[in-house]
Amino acid sequence: MARIVEKAKSWVLLGVLGACLSLGVIPSLTPVLAQQPINGIEVLVNDEPISSFDINQRLRLVIAVSGGVKSQQEFLKVRKQVIRSMVDERLQLQEAKKNDVKVDNAQLEEFFARRAKGLGQTPEQFEKALKQIGSSKKTMLDQMRAELAWSQLVQGKLGPFVSVSDEEVDAFIKRIRENRGKFEYHLAEIVLLVDRPDQEASVKNNAEELVKRIRGGASFPNIAQQLSASSTAAVGGDIGWITGDDITGPYETAVKTVPVGQISDPIRTPGGYVIIAVRDRRRVLTADPLDAQFDLKQLALGKDKVADEAAAKKFESVVANLHDTATKCDAIADLAKKSGADGPQDIGTLRLRDLQGNVRSQIKDLKAGQSTPMMKMEDGWRVLTVCSRKEPQVQEPDFDSIYNQIEQQRLSMMARRYLRDLRRDAIVDYR
Repeated sequence: MARIVEKAKSWVLLGVLGACLSLGVIPSLTPVLAQQPINGIEVLVNDEPISSFDINQRLRLVIAVSGGVKSQQEFLKVRKQVIRSMVDERLQLQEAKKNDVKVDNAQLEEFFARRAKGLGQTPEQFEKALKQIGSSKKTMLDQMRAELAWSQLVQGKLGPFVSVSDEEVDAFIKRIRENRGKFEYHLAEIVLLVDRPDQEASVKNNAEELVKRIRGGASFPNIAQQLSASSTAAVGGDIGWITGDDITGPYETAVKTVPVGQISDPIRTPGGYVIIAVRDRRRVLTADPLDAQFDLKQLALGKDKVADEAAAKKFESVVANLHDTATKCDAIADLAKKSGADGPQDIGTLRLRDLQGNVRSQIKDLKAGQSTPMMKMEDGWRVLTVCSRKEPQVQEPDFDSIYNQIEQQRLSMMARRYLRDLRRDAIVDYR
């Protein structure tokens, strides 16, 4: 299904980890990691240590979700960025402690369990997957603790100073309505900061390496979550939908030059570098056929079975004419047994825009009970059946959602300044 869904499930960390393991990404790091200190103190952040062990544990996690590294030079660049992120987290935790913001263990365990559930795993399975890549549950919990503490601190300390008037919301809604029919864009970001002139070259190189890795198949949301300095890192760098008239600066440059589904080259900003993903595009307050929703099931035969002539012939004989007949989704399980299909049958609900070119063209005109012809794809053969179809609806702007959107944008900007000030005043000693 990974080749069917364009966006797929970008948060499926275990799938990424499994792929890394199967490709030998982690074992290939052994000689490089062996050169790293085992458990010395590498950084002091306001006299609080970050050890080599903790850095290497995080490194394994970051490298796994970003698709691996190809050289020691690339490894060292990633390591430098990881250390920078961990320094920021330590500053966030120190500031949270100073303001009596606490994240208890029960809250962390609940957060970990939700993350595992979102990946279709139990907490125990998720913990095992982390161990398999040489990382640990503790490494992820440490990152979660900083994320949660900073979020609570920013909301509690800065939230009361964020002011949004009814007039501003009304004006925003009016502008949306005036833009009816114009394009709006779904954007995401990875922000890498340059605090001092001597960091310019290294941060730029890191940004260029990340672009190569993402274009090579690494997950943008996972990298954003691990390395971005923006508050949007918590949601995989997602900025949300922005109308064309409201996009300025480097984001406007990206929208004009980057095709939908692609990412920009690193763009220099006053604070550092930003990598922008143009995830989607649609027209404001206009029903878009690509937003039609399809509840799908599938009959699939993996490429290993396709290579078996008897299995392939059996599968094809059962599914060959499904596109000419009405098929109830309740019958898919029986058809799977008769055809020898393997893999999951339930795909769930997807928008037409989430599907790739050939699959999209096969699905777009189907109604409930209709199936595609058998499609021969890189990972095997499959037939998709539409269980239900929901046509797109125009959603008028909602006052509360617009209010929250403006509020969060302002809070995010204030949080960036807050962290910047913490960095400026901190004493960071790199050993």
